[in-house]
Amino acid sequence: MRIALAGTGPLGVTLLSAMLDSPHEVVALLRNGRVATAFGKRLLPPLAAVFAPQTSVLGVARRAKIPVFYIDRMDESELAPLRALEPDLLLVGGFGIVLKRPLLELPSRGCVNCHSSLLPKHRGPNPFTAAILAGEAESGVTFHTMTEGIDAGAVLLQYAFPIDETDTGGSVYRKSCVTAGALVLDVLDALERGELHGTPQDEAAATYDKRLREDELHLDWSRPARELDRLVRACVPFSLARFTHRGRTVYVSRTSWDGEASQAPPGTITRAAYPVRVATGHGHLVVEAAHTATVFAGLWPGLYKRPRVGERLG
Repeated sequence: MRIALAGTGPLGVTLLSAMLDSPHEVVALLRNGRVATAFGKRLLPPLAAVFAPQTSVLGVARRAKIPVFYIDRMDESELAPLRALEPDLLLVGGFGIVLKRPLLELPSRGCVNCHSSLLPKHRGPNPFTAAILAGEAESGVTFHTMTEGIDAGAVLLQYAFPIDETDTGGSVYRKSCVTAGALVLDVLDALERGELHGTPQDEAAATYDKRLREDELHLDWSRPARELDRLVRACVPFSLARFTHRGRTVYVSRTSWDGEASQAPPGTITRAAYPVRVATGHGHLVVEAAHTATVFAGLWPGLYKRPRVGERLG
């Protein structure tokens, strides 16, 4: 099949790399035109062919001499060059804008999205974080047909993988990329043979997860330690969870927890030596890796202004 790809980040690179080693022909790479300047649209593609790393979907595409199109309004003037390439299918993975009907109807075989969750759960831009926050034992990848609704089309293929107690948002995303890369050619081949028709999603079971707001990243010490550990892991390496100590924001990248009861109020330091141990609403959170982000950023706790037993964290 002749395939256009609307993909970004590691997921986009994984999908593109798999297709380049297949009988399918990638005829175009679609980019988000809403975040690119006119200067960048002209300059980035030729530069990417030389300087972009193999982790850049633009770099991989340009080295393979794949044309690049920037999508914004999705009107006919913008879509005409893509239409001229006569793509059979548009494959989407991690694209930053919602596709409108003119683009959805352009490929002869329609559009397929690769979403990093077990739909209909965790629609939207934040499935990796959401699965960890929900304490789920598994996540996965879903290939589905695309409609004008967000992640709402019929499911073509799903594959689950486990989430363990050490997984982060980043590691769940990496697992989803590896899984997608292993499945994408099976999906494309089956579609070409007319063997995949899709199963409608159960709308009653659907959930949607936005990106976490700034205030949602702040550790609420009244919550159980296990939940706070999930928040820390879910945010790595995107927007780190945080707390305040003596007026300074401390960003947390690794914790553990225990369920031992404490008489100290939530947020109280119960062990000041590394790793710092903090009482929560239930159990203790152990801060194993954290840093401040002032002009002179450094590890927390540092050599100076060390925390004290009995201090309260914000």
